[in-house]
Amino acid sequence: MVSRHAVYASRAMAGRVRRYHTWRMLQTQSVAEHCWNVACIFVEVFGLPRAEVLYFCMHHDSGELWSGDVPFGTKKAIDGMKTMMDHAEALGRQKLGIVLPELTKLECVQVKICDLLEMHEHGTIERNLGNQYADPIIYDTRDAAQKLAGEHDLSHLVNKWLARI
Repeated sequence: MVSRHAVYASRAMAGRVRRYHTWRMLQTQSVAEHCWNVACIFVEVFGLPRAEVLYFCMHHDSGELWSGDVPFGTKKAIDGMKTMMDHAEALGRQKLGIVLPELTKLECVQVKICDLLEMHEHGTIERNLGNQYADPIIYDTRDAAQKLAGEHDLSHLVNKWLARI
């Protein structure tokens, strides 16, 4: 018999958490697929980083096994929700034995930009497959990535990447 504790302690199960569960999508995406794409986009946009940054990219959403994947817009719309979910995800990572490495402020911004670009790319693929419901994902994440990049003098790199998809 599999216990709840065993599930919450399983990195394999953490990677299998389904994203976009509240949004109509043609394809499912797992946390593992998302995190792998974030790491790949980081290398494409900013170059090969320190190993700690790649590890961070690989596990930044692993805690969602315990907390669930709260939609992007919900975290922005409800005061305090992002803070509460960050705490819940940290507890989930703790249950998995994952300790995220310390990143510089710039590296944190770069990872967040890549997280947004990955959602933008996933939305674009969905839209190209005919899913018109992906439009808000495409535009909201693109705008958020461009805004964050502009605040940190990274727009040229982000816009170059966006032009290719």
